[in-house]
Amino acid sequence: MLLTTLLASALALTTQPLRPALSLIPKPVSVTQVSGAFVLDEKVTIGTDVASRPAAQLLSGWLKATTGRETKVGGRGSISLKVNPALTNLGSEGYQLEVSSKGVGLSAPKYAGIVNGLQTFRQLWPTGKAPQFTLPAVRIEDQPTFAWRGMMLDVSRYFMDKAYVLHFLDIMAAHKLNVLHLHLIDDAGWRVEIKKYPKLTQIGGFRGEGAAREGGFYTQADIKEMVAYATARNITIVPEIELPAHTLSAVCAYPWLACTGKQHTMPTVHFISDDLYCAGKSTTWAFLKDVFDELCALFPSQYIHIGGDEAQYSKWRACPDCQKKKAELGLADEKALQGWMTREVEGMLAKKGKRILGWNEILRCGVSTTAGIMAWNDAKAAGDAARGGNPVVVALTTRCYFDMQQSKLRGELPGAGWSNPVTLQNAYDWDPMPTNLDAAQQKNILGVQGCLWTDMFLHKPEIKKPSPAAYCDYYLLPRAAALAEVAWTPQAQRRFPDFTERMKRQYVRYTDSGWNFRLPLPELTHSGDTVTATCPIEGGTVRYTTDGTDPTASSPELKGTVTVARFEDLKAITLAPDGKRTSLIFETLTPTNPFKQYGTKLGEWKSGKVGDRKAIPVDFDVSKLISGNGTYQITFVYTSGRERLDIDKVEVFRNTETLALATDRHHGFTGGATKDNVYTLKLEGFDPSASYTLRAHIYGDEGSDSNGVVLIKKVN
Repeated sequence: MLLTTLLASALALTTQPLRPALSLIPKPVSVTQVSGAFVLDEKVTIGTDVASRPAAQLLSGWLKATTGRETKVGGRGSISLKVNPALTNLGSEGYQLEVSSKGVGLSAPKYAGIVNGLQTFRQLWPTGKAPQFTLPAVRIEDQPTFAWRGMMLDVSRYFMDKAYVLHFLDIMAAHKLNVLHLHLIDDAGWRVEIKKYPKLTQIGGFRGEGAAREGGFYTQADIKEMVAYATARNITIVPEIELPAHTLSAVCAYPWLACTGKQHTMPTVHFISDDLYCAGKSTTWAFLKDVFDELCALFPSQYIHIGGDEAQYSKWRACPDCQKKKAELGLADEKALQGWMTREVEGMLAKKGKRILGWNEILRCGVSTTAGIMAWNDAKAAGDAARGGNPVVVALTTRCYFDMQQSKLRGELPGAGWSNPVTLQNAYDWDPMPTNLDAAQQKNILGVQGCLWTDMFLHKPEIKKPSPAAYCDYYLLPRAAALAEVAWTPQAQRRFPDFTERMKRQYVRYTDSGWNFRLPLPELTHSGDTVTATCPIEGGTVRYTTDGTDPTASSPELKGTVTVARFEDLKAITLAPDGKRTSLIFETLTPTNPFKQYGTKLGEWKSGKVGDRKAIPVDFDVSKLISGNGTYQITFVYTSGRERLDIDKVEVFRNTETLALATDRHHGFTGGATKDNVYTLKLEGFDPSASYTLRAHIYGDEGSDSNGVVLIKKVN
C-alpha cells in the first residue's frame, strides 16, 4: 500500500507541467514562481487609477502590437495598475507585480514604479505575435540599486533626428534606463533651437557645402515632444551645453564669443578646437544667461550637463580679457579660471532651481561640493568626488563607452579606436561603486551611464550604410542590457553566465521590436577534436565549416556534439531564427603568433613615442630582415591605447643616405577600425653589407597614447 502511494505521488510529480523559465532583463530583486497561469485574451481590460493612466495607455499600445486588437482602459480591469504611496519600502521606482489565474496586479509608490513593473510584465509574454497567450503565475518585488541609470546619445557630432531619439527612448525604457543625457553641443554641431540666437542652428547646425551639406537641429517644439515622450516612459532628458571648450559651433555662428573674434567655418572632420568661450568678456556671460534661460524652460530635469572636458588654454593665455579677469580674481592659472567659470555657471543655474553636472575634469579645477561629477577617463575621480561630497555618475571608458568596438574579430563594425574594445562581458562584470567609501559617501554615487558617441560618422562616412540608426543600435545592443543590469540588480545577484542565458530570449525580443543588434558568436567547447556547441539565441542554430571557407546560413548545422578532423580548422557562426541575421565568425587563433599572417615582427610603436595628431618619423632597424631585392609588405597592427595609429608614409633608407630607396605614401590607420594599414616597398640594388632603416611617419588621431606591432613580409 505504501509503495503504491509513493509510486502514485512520484507519477503525479513527473506529470506536472514544468514552470517556464523566466528570462527577465534586468534581473529583478525577488521573483517567486507559483502554481497557476493567466490567460491574456480578448476579455482582458486594463484598470487604472488617474496617476497610472499614461502607463496604461502604453500597455494598451503594446498589447495591440502583439495581439492585433484594442484593449479597453478604465474601470476595474483584469489587469490592475495602482499607485500606492504607502509602499515606501520600495523606494521611488520599485514595484510589486502579481500574476495569478484571477488577473494581474501591479502597484508601486510612484508612477515610475508602475512603468518599471510594466516592462517586467511585458517580458513575461511569449515572443512573437498571437491573439492570446498564457502567462506564468508569479510574484515579483523589485527596485533598482542605483537611481541614475543613464545613456548618453551624441547628436552633435552627427545629427540623429527626432524619430531616432524617440526610438532610442523606447530601447532605454525596455531596459529600465531612466536618464537620457543628450549631448546637444560640440565643435561639430549645435542642435537645439535658441530663439534669441538663430545663427546657432542656421550656421552651427550644418556643415559642408552643396550636396555634401549635412546636419540639422531640434526645434523647441521637437524638444517638448521628446521630453513628454520620455516622461511617459519614466525617462528624464538631461541636456548638455558644453563650456568652455567644444564650442566651435557657437563660435562659428557668433565669433565674438571667443577670445580672438576670428571667423571660422563649421568643421567637416572631427577634432577638438582650441577656441573657448572668452571668460573675460561680459558679452559671453550675457549669451550664456540667455541660452540657459531658454534651455531651462524646455527641460524639467534637475541637472544641466555643462561639459567642462578637454579645454586647451592657449587662447586664454593670449587673451587680454581673460588675463585681466584672472588677475582681478587673484587666480593662479587658467585651470583656476575654468573653475571660477564653472562656479559662476552653477550659481546662474541654481537661481533657476537647477544643478550642474560635468565631466571629471571639472573636479580638478576647484568646483563646489554640489557640482555633479561624471567620471569618464579617471576612475579615481569617482571615489575622490564622492569622498568630497559631490554627486557622482560613473561612465568609465573601459566599461561604458559603447562607441568602442565590441571585439577585435574579423568583420567587426568599425568603432572608436583610441581604447580597447568594450565587450559584453566588460560592460557587465564590474561594480560602479568605488572601494573604500563609507555608507554616507556611497550615497553620493548616483549611478552609472553608458555613452554612445557619433564622431565615427565623421571618421568613416561609409558606416552610414545601411543607416546611421542601424549602426547606433548595433553598438547599443546588447551592451545596454548589461548596463541595465549593472545599474538595477544588486551586485551579489549578478553572474555573467546567468545573464547570457537570460539574454537568449532577449535577442528574440530585439528582433520582434525591429531593433538592430550584435548577435553573439556561438559558444564552443572542445575536448581534442570533439566539439560541443551552444547557440546564444533562442530558436537559432550554429552553422560551421572545416574546409577553410567561411560558414554561411546554408552551411551544415552543428547540433550538440560533433567530431572534426582538426579543431583548428573549425569555423562557426550563430544563425538567428529568421535565417537572415548571422554573427561574426568563431575561428581559432594561433596563441604563439597571432600576427603570423603578416610576417615577421620588426618592431613596436609605444605610447608617447608617436605624433600627437601630427605625424613624426619613427625609425626601425630592419637590416636583418631585408634579405635581397624584391617587394616587401609592412603591416601596422594596433594592440592597445586610447588612440588609433594613423600612418602617412613609410620609407626605407640604406646606411646614412638621405634619399629613400623605396617609399609608399598613402594614409592608413589601425586601432578599433583598420583601413589601408599595409605598405608596399619594392627594393632594388640590395647590398648585403649595408644597414637598412625603415622610417614610418605616424601619429595618434587624438593624442599619442597608442601601442602596436609592425611586421614585415617579403612577397616576391
